[in-house]
Amino acid sequence: MGKRGQKRALDSGEEIPLRSDELRPPDELPEREAAAVRAALERWRELRQRVEVLRPMLEHEDRLMRDILDRGLGSEDRKTLRKLASVGARDAEAEAAQVADSVGQERHRLQEILMQNHRELLELSTTTTPDDKKELISEMDGVLDELKKAQDAVHVELLATKDKEDMSAVRAYGRSLNDLKALTRRLDCERRSLTKNSALAMLLVTVCRRILPARKIDPSELTNIPASHQGYLQILDFYFFSDASLYCFGEHFSGPNWFTRLKRNVAILSVSDGDGNSVYNDFAVSGEYKTPGAPLAPDNGPLQSIEAADENGRVFDRRHDAEFKLLTGLCRTVPAERRSTWRARATLWSKKPLCRSCAGAVGQVQRLFPELTVNIVVGEPKTENECSNVPNGKRLAANGCRAEPGSLPME
Repeated sequence: MGKRGQKRALDSGEEIPLRSDELRPPDELPEREAAAVRAALERWRELRQRVEVLRPMLEHEDRLMRDILDRGLGSEDRKTLRKLASVGARDAEAEAAQVADSVGQERHRLQEILMQNHRELLELSTTTTPDDKKELISEMDGVLDELKKAQDAVHVELLATKDKEDMSAVRAYGRSLNDLKALTRRLDCERRSLTKNSALAMLLVTVCRRILPARKIDPSELTNIPASHQGYLQILDFYFFSDASLYCFGEHFSGPNWFTRLKRNVAILSVSDGDGNSVYNDFAVSGEYKTPGAPLAPDNGPLQSIEAADENGRVFDRRHDAEFKLLTGLCRTVPAERRSTWRARATLWSKKPLCRSCAGAVGQVQRLFPELTVNIVVGEPKTENECSNVPNGKRLAANGCRAEPGSLPME
């Protein structure tokens, strides 16, 4: 690729393939900077080999993005798509209608692609980067930082030679600085090949929320939800692109649900009796406004909530927490006269750690059901931690964030 072609590619954000022999320091660099650049480029060669391991995944991402764009979105310029994706873009309604018309008969196919690839798109369009990518990006950033430090050093030398009016040295340092800047831009463009689809996915799914109708669903069809992260993904799959004004997870209050930035907690409770029969299986979303799953706990229910702080330090009554809704639902399922001798096993999975109020509610359930064994699990597979089996109400493991039942004020 010639210099003009490289400039066009850089301006468009296109990845520039680099030959191995191009990874060398610019000519006429001072020896100290040349050594630093050589070491940085050697690290980059090693990183390239690790990128190649991810190449099938990156190519799959490319195909998925092209497939979405081909459903009527590819003809729209990025400026229009970015305007549609802007938060509170009130003046973009005409553009949204125009883009929706251009999608036309492809609308059904576009929604089908979103449904089929929901989990992958969810991972791409969120700020959560997979560990293998995250580590590579971090190390690439380290190399780019070294190259920028070398640029700064050469720039200082260039200014010094200008003061001395050594024009031959000025030209030499100027060429080296320009070559070093060009090399840095090329490597930065290569780095963006790991993240370009994430930015594009975020843009496209936001646009799709504006131009596609919400799905109609029947909540009664969601059954047999395992109390685990897998069950959580099952819930997201079921409610994906459903109407947020009917099933509110706290991310949106209208339009299709997408689940890129869920702030509210989601919890799942599964209970089986001594014979292994399912007695209670439901999920809940924290909050009061049209949340799906288990209903709100009544004011005069069997459990007592308290005020507790959230992760942002805000203190409020936690009666509308997902875990509290589920534990109340379990209590109301079993008649009071059976609770003292009822033998069963329960698993409570929560996306977030239990607050003091919900941990206390578990303790209250244990006293109401002395023969009930409760297993508490928090988080995603890599961090998911079974806090403990809690027989006979004697203990509740903290997982670094929960208090022993005896220390809770409602005890």
